[in-house]
Amino acid sequence: MNRILRVAALIFTCIFLTVGAQANDFVIREFVKQELTPAYWSEGADFGDFNQDGHQDVVSGPHIFLGPDFNHRYEYYPAVAPTKRQPNDHSIYSNDNFFSWVYDFNADGWPDVLTVGLPNTEAYWYQNPGNSFSGPAPDRPDHWARHLVIDRVKNEAPGFVDITGDGVPELLMAYYRHYGYASPSPVAPTLPWVFHPISTSEEVVHHYTHGLGYGDVDGDGRTDVLHGDGWLQQPSSLQGDPDWAFHPYPFAERGGPGLFDGLKGGAQMFAYDVNGDGLNDVITSLDAHGWGLSWYEQSRTGEEITFQEHIIMSKEETNTDNPYGVQFSQLHALELADIDDDGLMDIVTGKTYRAHDFGDPGARQAPVIYYFRLTRQDGQAEFVPHLIDDQAGIGRRLVSGDLNGDGLIDLVVGNKFGTFVFTQTVRNVDQEEWEEAQPVRIQDF
Repeated sequence: MNRILRVAALIFTCIFLTVGAQANDFVIREFVKQELTPAYWSEGADFGDFNQDGHQDVVSGPHIFLGPDFNHRYEYYPAVAPTKRQPNDHSIYSNDNFFSWVYDFNADGWPDVLTVGLPNTEAYWYQNPGNSFSGPAPDRPDHWARHLVIDRVKNEAPGFVDITGDGVPELLMAYYRHYGYASPSPVAPTLPWVFHPISTSEEVVHHYTHGLGYGDVDGDGRTDVLHGDGWLQQPSSLQGDPDWAFHPYPFAERGGPGLFDGLKGGAQMFAYDVNGDGLNDVITSLDAHGWGLSWYEQSRTGEEITFQEHIIMSKEETNTDNPYGVQFSQLHALELADIDDDGLMDIVTGKTYRAHDFGDPGARQAPVIYYFRLTRQDGQAEFVPHLIDDQAGIGRRLVSGDLNGDGLIDLVVGNKFGTFVFTQTVRNVDQEEWEEAQPVRIQDF
């Protein structure tokens, strides 16, 4: 039986006060945490309605947990990693499943699953057989047909997003010496995908490179690609796989010659207009195995684009930059989501539990999850931190969406602690309780 725990810490929506405000103007948002399994199978879960019963299901590693209660679990591929890793062995990684995405690849009306394993290993998609999952839940139903996507995926923050603007998502990644994207075969959906390089650098892209993302940086309507050393500008035509112009900028601090120091960088990256000035800024964590969270404000002089860093959390262990005193390390996953439905995208992130098996700075701090609510006033932007949980932590990917159809954003997490669903609820309170619940600003800069 799944254990449902009410999250001790609350997250709150700030409502601008007006004269004569009523009690329903003051809203407190809470998350209910549900543990689907305590076993470590994946670094990133996802959700979709796999049995077409009108309820969202969760996929994590080799298992599908059927909604709405997630009590029934089905195995869609063999639940033993190639390394013979035991489910709760935290000293090594989930070789066969770092990330999962849900999409109907063969357009038969049944959602399938795309998986990416440990960096520099294969990606596959698993074909949903169209099983209604009716009757008693078997321990091992027929496994789904597996189709090779590509033989290796580099970078620790690949994405599944529509890069080309054709309405079909691609796998954003690095491959051998190049950043680029893989798209489904135009011949048949079951054939290996086609990789399209967008960079021609002769430097080898290491498979453990951190930080990768997307967004329209220059405002031309085309999706650009972000990584820790700058951004790649999508050309007007993708015919013949042309080079994308590279614009260097140090969004992440690279270290020295050591393996992990040299690969410093963040997680998923986003281009988004933080301050509302019409220019897309860049949001990123700074070191997936260390400290730091920032947004980079875009400015222009003619056609030249540059950025100014705004620190959300300090780059050092001792907090000197967050006015609310919040500081944690290992931000190995980052998500943008409008948690409070105010029309602005908030940052959701947290500490990755045992990312290097307690080998990272701050690793033994509480495995928290926060959302940083974006506020704007007089042309200025601030991200206000709200604690969601301090026991589950995150993996290499956070997923947000409405799991139960109530119009509120929920979260799905897969990591070395297991698999969790965080279901958002709201309740109206009076002004006194609302004011008591607000985050306390302890310093100004």
